Amino acid sequence: MRLFWKVFLLLLATLVLTAAISGWLSQKWLEENRSIELQMAALAAPAETAAALYRDGGLEAYRQWQRHTLRRDQHIHGRLLDKQGNNLHMRSLPPELQELSQQVIKQQGKIEVVNPPLLAVALPVSYQGETYYWAAFTRLQPESIQHSVRQSLVVRLTVALLAIALISWLLTRMFTRPIRILQKTTEQLGAGSLNARTDPYVASRKDELGALACSIDKMAVQLESLISSHKQLLRDISHELRSPLARLHVGLELARSAAGKSAQEELNRIEKEANLLNELISEVLTLARIEQGAVEIQRQPLQLDEIVDEIVADAAFEAEAQDKTIRITEQVACRISGDHLWISRALDNVIRNAIRHTPVGSGVEVSLTRSGEQIKIEVRDFGSGADEAILAKLFEPFVRGSEARERHSGSSGYGLGLAIARDAIELHDGDISAANHKESGLIITIALPCLDQ
Repeated sequence: MRLFWKVFLLLLATLVLTAAISGWLSQKWLEENRSIELQMAALAAPAETAAALYRDGGLEAYRQWQRHTLRRDQHIHGRLLDKQGNNLHMRSLPPELQELSQQVIKQQGKIEVVNPPLLAVALPVSYQGETYYWAAFTRLQPESIQHSVRQSLVVRLTVALLAIALISWLLTRMFTRPIRILQKTTEQLGAGSLNARTDPYVASRKDELGALACSIDKMAVQLESLISSHKQLLRDISHELRSPLARLHVGLELARSAAGKSAQEELNRIEKEANLLNELISEVLTLARIEQGAVEIQRQPLQLDEIVDEIVADAAFEAEAQDKTIRITEQVACRISGDHLWISRALDNVIRNAIRHTPVGSGVEVSLTRSGEQIKIEVRDFGSGADEAILAKLFEPFVRGSEARERHSGSSGYGLGLAIARDAIELHDGDISAANHKESGLIITIALPCLDQ
């Protein structure tokens, strides 16, 4: 059924139910009011009879009628009072009638008290020129009324509200649950999980939301196919470029022999560019292998502080050649479970990226600290930092920090080193992030699970 008809029918059912409950409540209210009116009329009706019996038949006739007819047959407790308010019955007034009798004498008008199960009435009666006062009360039987009018109304309104709330909840749930599922799926797709699909509960619906879920699934399939084709194409092109590059190196050596010293500078430039191209192709292939799941890490206990020492020592030669320094500001001994090759490669990429972007005459600071069950490695350079808008994208392929940062470093790089570092760290259940230092430069933070407890 289409969503339009579901909403239409549920709203229609809500309105019909509301109207039915309202009618039922009104009917019950009228029935109770009618019943109370009849009871009140029955309480007031014996007033003239009581006055006539007392006036014509005397006190004994009145008392006999009251004892045998009024109370036994009609279950009414009534009293006749003279114009001074004196009770004409041999018994005293019941508590229910004492205050009521005083009020009717004072007001000289009919007074009704409706306080279920108690019903009471008092009114003045004129008979043959004499004024009397009639006061009577009765108590409703349990079978005729179990609750007060107010309690009954509250109960019925509660039932009505619960019924309407139930239908409203069903209507709301019919919308919100599948929408939340679709939102979760789109968020997963936006986060890069291209294998995410909508829940079959939503996709199998025969309405607009089900059609939307099927469209999202089709879009996800197409995106996954396009991205996979793109990655495969990139890897295939990289592989194919290896062969002409190899032939290019052979041609360069032959050209060196034939040209002698006259073209050595130009040939050296060609060789440098060919080596850079070969390096770029290697990094593209590495990134493609990791993203396609072709890399399996070999976990073993690693002394992380020793690995950091080795990488910093190797990077120091490159830094010194550029009139830069690198130093370890803080270090703790710790072990992790991981693959030595990929951990070393990730750290090397991050440190060499920092050396590339720190200014001449400054340096790079590396710290190794422990925080709870994690070990944190922070690498800071003293460059111009990265644009805030792209900090979160800094670890994506071919993304660079900023134009000013690249100009300051004197080398643009390929934008692949940090992407490879991110994938390698995530393979070890770690996390990597970037932030601008409050003074200057960029800080790369790597967090890895610590093996030592």
